[in-house]
Amino acid sequence: MAQESASPASARTAVELPFDRADRLAAGDFVGEIHVYEAAAAQEKESGAMSQSLATQFARLGRPDLAWIAWKRRGRKDCEEAARGAAADPLETLLALARDRRVVMINENHIAPASRAFWLAALPRLRQMGFTHVAMEALFMDGGDWKASEVREHWILEGKPTITPYLSEPTFAAVMRKAMALGFDLVPYDDVGVTSGDPDLATASRERVEALRLAEVLARMPADGKLLVLAGWAHVDKGLHPTVPWMAEAFKQRTGIDPLTVDTTACLRADALAPAAAYLNPDGSARITSSHTGRVDLQVHMPQAVGADPVAAAGISRHWLGQPVAIPAALLPKDGDGVVEARKPGQPADTVPYDRLFLRTGEVLPLYLPPGRYELTLRGEGGDIKGRAIVTVREPGKEARP
Repeated sequence: MAQESASPASARTAVELPFDRADRLAAGDFVGEIHVYEAAAAQEKESGAMSQSLATQFARLGRPDLAWIAWKRRGRKDCEEAARGAAADPLETLLALARDRRVVMINENHIAPASRAFWLAALPRLRQMGFTHVAMEALFMDGGDWKASEVREHWILEGKPTITPYLSEPTFAAVMRKAMALGFDLVPYDDVGVTSGDPDLATASRERVEALRLAEVLARMPADGKLLVLAGWAHVDKGLHPTVPWMAEAFKQRTGIDPLTVDTTACLRADALAPAAAYLNPDGSARITSSHTGRVDLQVHMPQAVGADPVAAAGISRHWLGQPVAIPAALLPKDGDGVVEARKPGQPADTVPYDRLFLRTGEVLPLYLPPGRYELTLRGEGGDIKGRAIVTVREPGKEARP
């Protein structure tokens, strides 16, 4: 059935397929979205734009394990050399390095949301250290991404581009909710409207505008305020691309402030059960891969969504959302792919669910939810709701119940 539904898109080229279909997503047709991108990715002889887009969709729908298969990316060889140092707790290492810094920048891999789990772990500790503001990539400058402590679904925001589907991934939304709950001020700074036929010109414009906006944010903050910047990939590099400065470098040049920059994208541990780690030299300094030397101050080697335990692989970041909650049998897909979502009763439909999980027929994986009462829904292809259930998640040590 999946192939039949995807066949109309199979004739389209990668250029003709949009990155996101607001009409399909607004209807809740996440299954159709997956099928469209599966058909497009199947046309690629090697992993390309459509394979990456498919991986992004899987990651958004709680399946970093399927994203990893679709993307086919592996770790860098220079990570093996970096990992020969003394293993250290990455969060404690970050905090030690951040003590005398006013600006910390941490990146993420948009396709492998394990980095967002590291963000979640860092937020309360950095708040205790006096960090007051969190600047997040891809937030709209008008603050329309959140309202009343809830995070809005990007494709529902009328008249705005929907090029950042990872904002609707539950772990990313949890970062925003956590930051607001801790009293951080959320700060938009990204320039997602850059259009240019020349990739280098587009990069130069985006990095320059981002750095300028962050400098302006810092200038408006109290003198004792501290800024945490959460970005993707090389935006946190203190270096050039290939001749223009990345965001962190442009920020440094503009403000004279050397930000502490942390890479979580380059290096991977063996599987989903391997804990994140930093590696140190004998003098206690952070070991950095040769490809990133001089560009970042710390590298965190992240677990990857592979291994013999499918629950661990699928829940590599989502386990930070809360306790594992079994999906009622009536909501497990039986006649095709499906997506299960968990929202609080009365939660606006235009906000991100507390968890969202893509399932194939026959798969049994848990949701991850904090204590509370939730309405679960199962959507099939086309977005129709095929079933509903109410579950209550008890405090740790007590099981969820219908």
